[in-house]
Amino acid sequence: MKRIFLTDISGTEVTISGGDAHHLAYSLRAKRGDKIKAVDAAGKCAVIELVDFDKNTITARRVGNLQLVVTERRIVLADCLPKQNRFESIIEKATELGVDKIEPLISERTVVRIDNAHAAAKLKRWQRIAKESAEQCARDTIPEIGNLRGLDDWLKEISPLAKDTLLLFCLETEHVTTVREVLNDYISAGGKKIIVLIGPEGGFSEREVTMIKSAGGRSVTLGERVLKTDTAAISVLAMINYESM
Repeated sequence: MKRIFLTDISGTEVTISGGDAHHLAYSLRAKRGDKIKAVDAAGKCAVIELVDFDKNTITARRVGNLQLVVTERRIVLADCLPKQNRFESIIEKATELGVDKIEPLISERTVVRIDNAHAAAKLKRWQRIAKESAEQCARDTIPEIGNLRGLDDWLKEISPLAKDTLLLFCLETEHVTTVREVLNDYISAGGKKIIVLIGPEGGFSEREVTMIKSAGGRSVTLGERVLKTDTAAISVLAMINYESM
């Protein structure tokens, strides 16, 4: 069943307009009589039937209520911004792989720099990409996009880590500890939250590695090959999905 996120679906009649209507009509190729799963900002979930199409508006009626699918374990992806707009692709794939929150970070070796004047516009675009990706992959929730900030500031915010939280980060000089090993220990201990930290092109500086480990981070290897930052993020998230099945 197709999925859409709306502001409010509490009434019997639901009006869909603007970008949501365009997305339904053109991206999802919805038509009159289709039944769509709708989720609103208050966490309500329902089946709506599309009744009428206007130029910029779709009218629907609520025909049934549903329960949201809520997973017990939360996954956060903290990613130092890569070059060439690859972060947008990371948002898409991370959404498909079940991430609950995405933290855009700036580290010492991050090449991309976004000034305050453009940060709000970037955040709005990233949130839209997350919403559209969640609809495409039929998720019940949209990943939250955190505010853009420095790696040092973010580490201070999350420290000290809660006992049920795992912070793992990929490190080229780590050749022993695998993602599977760390995940198995964490899952066996009943962990509730996994934070995956991915560095930029060029990796983390020695100072940053020391800070991450001091915050409770566990370094892991992804094998002998050197992966691009976006490939590393997707690889770790896929491993988490596999080990959590």
